[in-house]
Order: sequence, then C-alpha cells, then structure tokens
Amino acid sequence: MNESASSLIDIIEPAVPAVAVATNALWLAASLALLLLLIVVLLMLWKKKWPAYRAVKRFQKLHQRIVGGEMPLSDGLVLLTQELRQGLKLAQQLPKQAPEFFAQKDRQLWSVFMQHLDALRYRSGEALTVTQINIAAAQIEIWLRRYCR
Repeated sequence: MNESASSLIDIIEPAVPAVAVATNALWLAASLALLLLLIVVLLMLWKKKWPAYRAVKRFQKLHQRIVGGEMPLSDGLVLLTQELRQGLKLAQQLPKQAPEFFAQKDRQLWSVFMQHLDALRYRSGEALTVTQINIAAAQIEIWLRRYCR
C-alpha cells in the first residue's frame, strides 16, 4: 500500500485544454467591452447633465444671497429670471411662447408661470416678500432641472 501511494505522488496533472483558455479570454474580452460601454454611457450622461447641475448650483447660491438679504428682492428676482434664461439658453423669455424643446404638457404651464413671474418682476420692491421669491425660485429650479441645456 505504501508503494501505491508513493507512485501517485509522481503523477503530473495534464495541461489545461486550449478550449478552456479560449473561454477565459472570451470572458475577459466581453467584460472589457461591457466596461467600455458603461464608461461611454456614463460620459454621455455626464455631458448632458453637467450644464444643468452647474446652472442649478449657481441658481441656488444666488437664491441664498437674496434670501440672506445681500441684495434687494426686486433685483434678486431679476437675476433669478436671468439665470433661468441662461440655463435654458433662451434669447428671450416670452410668456406666450414656450421654448420649442419643451414637452407639450409643459407648454401651458410655462405660459402661466411666465405671466406670474412677470407680475412679480414689475411690482415695486416693497410689495415683494421673501415667500413670493421662494415660491418663484422653487418653480425656476424645477424648470432648470427639467430643461437646462
């Protein structure tokens, strides 16, 4: 029995078949292709959403300055609407005409919002309140997040 055990020790395992090596290479190539595809998709999303992210951050800083009392409310509202125009890349903000890239359901909402914003903008500074500015700012932020280009 001792002799049979010692003879097993000298046995060398056979070489790995070439099919197994090819299968591993195939898995590696497929994994790398999937990783590259994921990177491309993430870069495309980043390119599309980065301007919106930056516009919202600028807008939020400006809103905090207005609420903090660093500038008059009427001037702040004008600056907020300018941020909206710049974020949406509009030449003009027309209350009756929604931008072409808006969804159909948002075109009517845009008209109502712009009329409300115009009514706020042309009030005297004393008639504006921080609550009105906050409501308008919340709506502007929604528009920026939804349609910033």
